[in-house]
Amino acid sequence: HTITPTSPARAHPHGMDGNTRSKRRRVDDLSQQLGAAGEKRAVLRGKLTSAFQTTVTEAFKDLEQECLRADEQAGEARARLLAEAQRAAAKVKKDATSHDAGMRRELWKDRAALKKDRVALEEEKVAMEKTHTFQTNKILLDVGGHKFTTSLATLTSVPDTYFASVFSGRFPLTLDADGAYCIDRDGVHFRHILNHLRSPGRYTLSSDVTMGQKDELAV
Repeated sequence: HTITPTSPARAHPHGMDGNTRSKRRRVDDLSQQLGAAGEKRAVLRGKLTSAFQTTVTEAFKDLEQECLRADEQAGEARARLLAEAQRAAAKVKKDATSHDAGMRRELWKDRAALKKDRVALEEEKVAMEKTHTFQTNKILLDVGGHKFTTSLATLTSVPDTYFASVFSGRFPLTLDADGAYCIDRDGVHFRHILNHLRSPGRYTLSSDVTMGQKDELAV
């Protein structure tokens, strides 16, 4: 093969040909564009950072406000619950005090009634003892100068009669010097009354009793 020598490139009178200058300008333009883009990115990054910080700060402020409002609402709710609890406790205490006072009044009434019943029982006991004394001892009657010996059980055997009332123990009785109870009535036929009291419902008058005597006994 034959090697043909190449002719050397012609040098540019200013040391750089047109193609190189064009490339250089494009490189410079690109560098400027890249620099401008970098500056824009930096500005945008700064704005984004500032906006993010502002957003985060505002978000924290909003969150703080929400927390404060929640604390206030919780405090108000606690205050309401505490007030309601205090009112309920006061009502329970008042009801308990009223109930206790009512129970005390009822207790005093029961005590008074019990005391009254005890007094009545003692009085009845005394009356029964007196009655027992009457029943176990002989009773001497002086009826219009006629003396009769009988018992309290006989004289009080028929309820709602004169002798049942007189010897009930409710009235004071006076004995004479002989220890007899004086009855201001005719004692001639008083034995018939005693016999009737000894056998109430079974005793009948004998046939020798006149109508006048029956009228006298009826009186």
